[in-house]
Amino acid sequence: MATALDVVQGALKRINVLAAGETLPPEDANDALYVLNDLLDSLSNEHLACYQRVENIFDLSSGQNIYTVGNPAGGTFLGTTVQGSAIISGVTAMPSNIQVGGSLTGAGIPAGATVAAFSAGAATVTMSAPATATFSVLEPIDFTTPGNINIPRPLRIITGFTRLTTSGISQVDYPLRPISVEQWSAIGLKNQPGPWPKVVYYDAAFPLATMYFFPNPSQGGEVHLWTDNLFTDFLTLNTEVSLPQGYVRFLKNALAIELAPEYGKSVSKELMLAYTQSRAAVKNLNSQQQAVATYDHAIAGRAKNDAGWILHGGFLQ
Repeated sequence: MATALDVVQGALKRINVLAAGETLPPEDANDALYVLNDLLDSLSNEHLACYQRVENIFDLSSGQNIYTVGNPAGGTFLGTTVQGSAIISGVTAMPSNIQVGGSLTGAGIPAGATVAAFSAGAATVTMSAPATATFSVLEPIDFTTPGNINIPRPLRIITGFTRLTTSGISQVDYPLRPISVEQWSAIGLKNQPGPWPKVVYYDAAFPLATMYFFPNPSQGGEVHLWTDNLFTDFLTLNTEVSLPQGYVRFLKNALAIELAPEYGKSVSKELMLAYTQSRAAVKNLNSQQQAVATYDHAIAGRAKNDAGWILHGGFLQ
């Protein structure tokens, strides 16, 4: 399997900076890695560059129709750990923004650990899992500050549905449609109660986004939202590239074009053609034909104008 270094070397060979068998200086390799990670970051912005539609599942609370979304970095505190114990002790200054459910990373912290509890008076943070090593000297520990929905902040919502889980009618799904800010603004009574939400407006604010649901659910349930995958950085040059077929070639070509000006190289017609072809191959792989909804017009006819406008806001007909 290819590594990040293979992508970097392949890109530099395409612009005649690196010859076959030549060793790339570490400083040049690391600089190119930064550019490669910038390239990956920008790919998340392109819908057709994303190869997976991720299903995000979270609980819907009765009477709540506004949720914050994301799990951004919150900060760092100092503490000590003892192997086998879930307690981080000696926290010198308990952060004011630490939250239960936030992720924890650092020396002695197990992978996937979260904040289970914390006490400023006792200067302790309780983890969801025991420490993997003992550190008697204060070590820096990073934490995150999750929103109501603790998932990586999506860039966009593709589609979704609401699944009822109460009243003996579990596993019954109802469509949930993303709408624009203009459509959300057009709803007259935004906290109007209803059995379950029919639409969601996604405000992709940073670092925490916000989801607005309508109608306001009068019962609990699950929300299933499909979002595009987010590309993650290569931590080191030896990190393996775990991407679908065609992406390594595309990344080499794209990185070569990004790096060419830094090395005073021009982009050849052959390289530009290879880039265009490899980019098209990736996007064609990810493009999916959109299904056209079909229904019986006699059954699903247009609703008559009545007091229901306060529920549908003039567009949910």
